[in-house]
Amino acid sequence: MQHRGAALLSVLGLMLIMLPVGAYLVLQARTDFLIQRSFREEIEAFYVAEAGLEHAIAEIRPDQSFDNLLAGPDHVSGTADDGVFPFAAGTPAPFPIDPFRYEVSVSAAAPTALLVASRGYGRNGAARVVSAMLLRSPAPWTPAALLAEGNLESLDLGDGSILLSGFDHRVGDPPSAPTGSADPVAAAAGTAADAASMILQQLGAALAGRFVGLGGPPSITTAPQVDIQTLSSRVAQLAEAVLLGSIAASDHVSLGSRQMPQASVVTGDVDIGDQTSGSGILVILGGLHVSGTFNFTGLVVVMGGISFEPGSEVSVAGALWRGPGVDRRMRLRGAGALMYSSEALAEADAAFPGLLPHAVVMSGWMEQL
Repeated sequence: MQHRGAALLSVLGLMLIMLPVGAYLVLQARTDFLIQRSFREEIEAFYVAEAGLEHAIAEIRPDQSFDNLLAGPDHVSGTADDGVFPFAAGTPAPFPIDPFRYEVSVSAAAPTALLVASRGYGRNGAARVVSAMLLRSPAPWTPAALLAEGNLESLDLGDGSILLSGFDHRVGDPPSAPTGSADPVAAAAGTAADAASMILQQLGAALAGRFVGLGGPPSITTAPQVDIQTLSSRVAQLAEAVLLGSIAASDHVSLGSRQMPQASVVTGDVDIGDQTSGSGILVILGGLHVSGTFNFTGLVVVMGGISFEPGSEVSVAGALWRGPGVDRRMRLRGAGALMYSSEALAEADAAFPGLLPHAVVMSGWMEQL
């Protein structure tokens, strides 16, 4: 009996020792579980915040001013929504599912910088904030040597020999031998969702070789929306802009030079039957018809139809943009080249600062605790 009592006491003593140890282990396991769950929820909220930041940056157009973003969704400064990022589709839906969501705010970090902060929310009230400092690229932006607002379905190269090149050409480079150091862009781009697929379906093997540049040949892509109409209006409002009613086939008109770039605005049509050259920014509110020789260095914007006749010779170093006019013809049946040139666009940008679009670049990123 004494041995049995001693054994019982030993077991009870051992149980008294193990009970707090067991309780500690259970408590520790529960704590570890809660820590891991909290950590997982914080990570989820972090990735949601990152998604919001990427969404916002992707929506900032190269031609959209930072002041417009700071004014909020109503685009009016001094109202209650100032500093709320103006998403095109309104307040973002939960991402990827409820309760995950993000809120993005913007603030001026410097005269030429924008701070974008994204707060991501997750399960059980978890929240994380990531932010990025955005600047404008020093180089003017164009998505392609030829940009069409809308689609490219009317693009017609005929039997001519014109080349569209998105490789960077220095001014004076031959079309087939670019020597510029900037990253290539597409040869052609449209802003409609199906812009690239529509023209790719029309191309044969022979024509595909006329589109060289980023991702090609054929180097054709869909570009972000650009407000070409507003750009044209801003050029026309320049005090130094040269306004012309129209240009007839027999006219001999100077449209500037590299030494003296010119902002030219033609309110009617341009018909080039002999030889016309220029440099700077040329905005044509009507159509462009070339049956002779046309050489231009910089940015050419045409709001109407574009027609290069067989036998014509065209050389544009910089970029050619077609706006949202009723006439969407793009018959490029002549010879020559439309060549991307960062040098030519930079010269136009320096002569008329604040007009040409500049892409957004991220100069810094941080996670805020």
